[in-house]
Amino acid sequence: MMKSLLILLLAALLALGPGATVASAANVSDKVRESTEKAAKDYMKHGLIQAAEGRHESAVKSFQKAIGLMPNLAEAYSLMGSSYAEMGRFREAEEALRKAVALKPDYGEGWYYLGLFLKEQRREAEAQEAFRKAKQFGR
Repeated sequence: MMKSLLILLLAALLALGPGATVASAANVSDKVRESTEKAAKDYMKHGLIQAAEGRHESAVKSFQKAIGLMPNLAEAYSLMGSSYAEMGRFREAEEALRKAVALKPDYGEGWYYLGLFLKEQRREAEAQEAFRKAKQFGR
């Protein structure tokens, strides 16, 4: 997907012609970035709907697409981890939940969901630490 975005950016720059300024190239770059962010958030919304309907396998795929567009999207990792947990794929769930808070250490909601997961796994001490961080960061 990133390769497609680079091709799109290159095509836009070529369309601007030889008189293109750095400012117009930057404007195109901003538009590509905004479009990428919007697409990633749309995939996240779609994944949330799928998860709410109990279609966690499809939800995970949507969250993965969002992450493919924006690899540092902590919220997508957290949501993906919750869907993995619902499917009983606990190793993947923990990896995704931990990745969320590693990417965004002040992500209170991410710490909260990691705490819930750890509590369900009967890992009380780790869960309490995650809940402490969730409270510290506003969840």
